[in-house]
Amino acid sequence: MKNFKVFLFALIAVFAVVGLNSCNKSDEVSDSGTMNTTITDYANIVTAFVSDYDDELISGDESDLKSASLARCFTVTVAKNADGAFYPRVWTVDYLDGTCTLFNGNTKKGKIHVSLSAFWKNEGSLKTVTFEDYFFNGNKMVGVKTILNTGLNEKGNLSFTKTIANASLTYPDGSSISWECKKQSELIAGSSTFVFADDVWSVTGSGTGVNLDSKKYTLTITSPLIYKNGCFYPVSGIVTIDTVGGDLQTIDYGSGECDNIARLTVGGVTTEIKL
Repeated sequence: MKNFKVFLFALIAVFAVVGLNSCNKSDEVSDSGTMNTTITDYANIVTAFVSDYDDELISGDESDLKSASLARCFTVTVAKNADGAFYPRVWTVDYLDGTCTLFNGNTKKGKIHVSLSAFWKNEGSLKTVTFEDYFFNGNKMVGVKTILNTGLNEKGNLSFTKTIANASLTYPDGSSISWECKKQSELIAGSSTFVFADDVWSVTGSGTGVNLDSKKYTLTITSPLIYKNGCFYPVSGIVTIDTVGGDLQTIDYGSGECDNIARLTVGGVTTEIKL
C-alpha cells in the first residue's frame, strides 16, 4: 500500500489551477473577448497529466493491482520478463472500447503504457508513461511522463523529479494546447506509516507551452504547493501563469484549508474562484 500512496501524490501534476471542468474549447468564452485561450484551457492541459491512479496501479507485487476496486471499465495487462525477473515492470492500462468515467468525474478512453525500472523506493528508479489513442475528457492527449526517484533530499525526505515532454491536448475542433514541465515532489509528512491518509507533499517547479492563440505561456510555482491526502487541490501555495501578450495571472490556494476555493489575481484585481 505504501508504494501506491507515494506514486499517487509524488506523480501528481500539481499545477491544476481550475477544477475538473475539462471542457471543449468551443464551450469557453475568453475573458478578454479577443483571446481564444481561457484559464480553463490552461487547467485542461495540466489536469490531463495528473495521475488518476491508472498509471500508478502496479508498482510492487500483484497484490498492488487496484483496478478491481477503482473502476470496472478498464483492464491492466502486465508483461512477463523472459528471464523471470520482476523488474523492469511493464504494464498497459486499456480503457476498452468505451469511455471510462472514474470516481472524480474524469473520462478516459484508449491505452496507457507504463514501465518501471526498479522498486519505486530505490534511488534511481525510473517510471515512464506513454499514451496510445488516448482521450482525456474527449480531448486527444499525447506526451511522455517520467518520474525519477532522486532519493532522500537534504532534509531526509523522499523526493522525486517528474517531467512531462512533447505533451499536447487536442480538442475535437482540431485546436490544441501544448505543455512541458519539470517538477520536484517531496514527501514532508507520513513517510513513517504504512497508510496514505497522513501523507503530505510539497511540490515546486515550472512548465511552458503554447496556447490556443499560438502564444507561449509559462506556469511557475512561486510558493510551494502543499498537497494533503484526500484533498484534490493544493491546500496552500501560489502558481503564476505568464502568457506572452497577456496579463500575469496568479492563483493563491490559501493557508491550509482542504477546499475548492482559491484567489485569482489578474491585472491587480483579485477575485475568489471555485476550482
